[in-house]
Amino acid sequence: MTLSPSFTTPIQLSAQTQPMMLVVVDTEEEFDWSAPFSRESRSTQNLREQHRAQKILDRHGAVPLYVIDHPVATDPWSTSWLRELTESGHAEVGAHLHTWVNPPYSEAVSPSNSYGCNLEPSLERQKIEVLTEAIAASTGVTPLRFRAGRYGIGYGTLRSLKQLGYRTELSIAPHSNFASDGGPSFYEWNNEPYWHGSPGKLLGIPVTTGFSGKVKNWGPMGAPMLDNVLARSLRVPGALAGLGLLERCRLTIENVPCNSLQRVIKALVGDGQRLLTLSYHSSTMLPGSTSYARTEKERDDLLVCLDQTLKYFTDVIGGRIVSVSEAEAEIHKSENLEFSRP
Repeated sequence: MTLSPSFTTPIQLSAQTQPMMLVVVDTEEEFDWSAPFSRESRSTQNLREQHRAQKILDRHGAVPLYVIDHPVATDPWSTSWLRELTESGHAEVGAHLHTWVNPPYSEAVSPSNSYGCNLEPSLERQKIEVLTEAIAASTGVTPLRFRAGRYGIGYGTLRSLKQLGYRTELSIAPHSNFASDGGPSFYEWNNEPYWHGSPGKLLGIPVTTGFSGKVKNWGPMGAPMLDNVLARSLRVPGALAGLGLLERCRLTIENVPCNSLQRVIKALVGDGQRLLTLSYHSSTMLPGSTSYARTEKERDDLLVCLDQTLKYFTDVIGGRIVSVSEAEAEIHKSENLEFSRP
């Protein structure tokens, strides 16, 4: 069953709160996204390229959350580098479940099973437990933040996260639908944070996905139309964006023009959004690993966009770049709840 926001407790940050942006890196193996999923694709050479983005993040005072999956958590070089970052206060570490490369291997490898929420709840919990233990053993940090691979989060996932002591999930992409190959739909969700159940328990911070344009307020209602196969074949979404009427984009440097990012950031903050999440995949930093950066030039262009986006948010919007733990503390404060930094 697809998650519904009706079972959450919304959090409305004060309009006086300075806009905040956190950075989450889906830290994972490189694999051919156009090929069938494979348990054998576990190479993590892309971690050796992350220093390029980290230098930019450091320059802006950003402390990213690296949500790492099992191939990364079991790679000595990668975890050593991440451990240095976390111990020096330059990064935080969380968990990221790629089901097909995360033991135990009890399920068939398929597009549907790549979404953790489609597995038997007991199997998904076992996978998260194995991942949690691997991260703790290799980095010295027990992860308290979780992002589901492919945004595949469900009610069973939430139960497992609560049982395993997780504090925050960052998996829901509002105004988006992943049902074409068996994933969940999040059309009903917005970009405000929320509690899964009672306040102070499991916090949810969305994968910021918003709209800009003259009719941006129609965006949530029009999102299914933007995903319609016929509309996409007729290039309706691109035409609407080109006319300045309606453009939807996720806050990521991947496959999103920098000016589009700036437009949606301005629109979201103007509408009262006070917490935004900027994301990208670690594998994009290794040219040729994803379609987003096929060459060094394309990778370097994305790094320029990362720099410009962070600068735009601080210098033009007047926001501040925060870590996930800082965002958690701000939310607890706004809700008059006690907060203990991990």
